[in-house]
Amino acid sequence: MRLQIYHTVNSGLYLWNGKSGLLIDALHGGKGTGFSDTPDRYIQMMKRKEQFFGQTNDLLFTHVHADHYDEELVKQFFVQNPDSLIYGTGLDRNKVQSVLLEKGISQIRMRNYIIYSFSTEHDGKAYTEEPHYSYLIQSGEQYLWVSGDAVLKPALADKVRSISSEGRILAAFVMVYQPGSRSGREFLRKLSAESIYLYHLPYREDDIFHYYRMAEDVAARCEQEGVVIRRLPVDSFI
Repeated sequence: MRLQIYHTVNSGLYLWNGKSGLLIDALHGGKGTGFSDTPDRYIQMMKRKEQFFGQTNDLLFTHVHADHYDEELVKQFFVQNPDSLIYGTGLDRNKVQSVLLEKGISQIRMRNYIIYSFSTEHDGKAYTEEPHYSYLIQSGEQYLWVSGDAVLKPALADKVRSISSEGRILAAFVMVYQPGSRSGREFLRKLSAESIYLYHLPYREDDIFHYYRMAEDVAARCEQEGVVIRRLPVDSFI
């Protein structure tokens, strides 16, 4: 089965492979920092276990900044789903074991997913010491790359491709600063994903720092260099 991918807002993603779901950076705040909070409609869906929140789901986080992670929402999730799993750097409640493959790269299993965790540097000088993971997620022969807020370098793409080997990287998810840098664009060329999606955008009414304008400029510049990036619409399936 081809992975189904739903995008909420900010960096929130939901994956469904026909057997179990994976919520990635999907329970968050962020309105105070120029992004968006998790909308109330998703919180109510979670409490009532409706729609995709009614499936068997686990949680994955790239890091614990407010626009990616909200502790109270995670607690509410586990009230409804006490047997679910959670994994992410900076969390003191990881419920899965990781296997170290090499320095900075680990493998974990969450039900039907194999997840390769890459210890990456958070973008921005103020955040270089913040623990941060980026992920290569495998479901069958399909792979997805989830960047989070990482600095992307060409050498990282070589490591990702060595793991995915001949498998299809269906999609890569990047935020506006990543393809805006030369090293980020070279990373994406080497990664050679079938589709590249620009995410980590708030709702337009919360966009006080003009991220949408930046996204349009970056996408246009990348297209001129042969790197095609599509902005990922909020609240929708790919």
